Parts: sequence; structure tokens; C-alpha cells
Amino acid sequence: MSEADTTSVADADLHVRANFDKITRSYLLSVLSDALIEEHRRKPEGHHSEPLTRLLNWCQTRPLHEQYAVLQEAGGCYRVVRLSGKPRVPPARVGSESYASLREARHAVFLNHIKDLTGK
Repeated sequence: MSEADTTSVADADLHVRANFDKITRSYLLSVLSDALIEEHRRKPEGHHSEPLTRLLNWCQTRPLHEQYAVLQEAGGCYRVVRLSGKPRVPPARVGSESYASLREARHAVFLNHIKDLTGK
């Protein structure tokens, strides 16, 4: 395969990924509701409804620089951080909130993904 062919395949891959993401976002926005968010708050792990499962899959397959993580601080509290996606670049804190439990922090990560999805 020539270099030109490789470039065109890479461009096609980006196009397909962007189109798939557009369709997925449209679906997720159509099913997003207070009830779905509450379902996650009540039970962040385990078996979920199909819409919540799809939303969580979208959250987990976003590019690395769009991902969030939970950082446990020395005092035992948890903070939400955003990954840089670059080697040797540390994650950046998101907001100033700290959480008493890992469960609360994971739900905060979920809410940050929702903000990214809705643009709000």
C-alpha cells in the first residue's frame, strides 16, 4: 500500500469515526433524562438499562484527552481530573469540588461527560 493510499484510509477512518460519533450523540441526547442520571446515581456499577449502558460505553470510548478519572488525595478525599492524552503531561483537576466517597466521585465523572455531551 502506498503512502497516498495509507493517508486516504486514515482520512476515511476519521470520517467514519466522526459520522458514527454524530449519530451516537444524537441518540444519546434523545434518551438523556433526569431518570437516566438518577439511575446512574443510584447504581453506578453493575447491570444498567440499555440507554444507560450505551451512554456509559460512549463515555468510556471517547478519545483519551476527553476522558475523566478519579484521583484519591492523601487525606482520603477524591477529586475529578481530566486526562491530557499526552505522555508525561499530568491530568488537570476539574473544578474545586472534593468527594467523600469513590461512588460520589464516579458519579461526578459521569456528570462531566453529560456536560460534554450536551454542551452545557
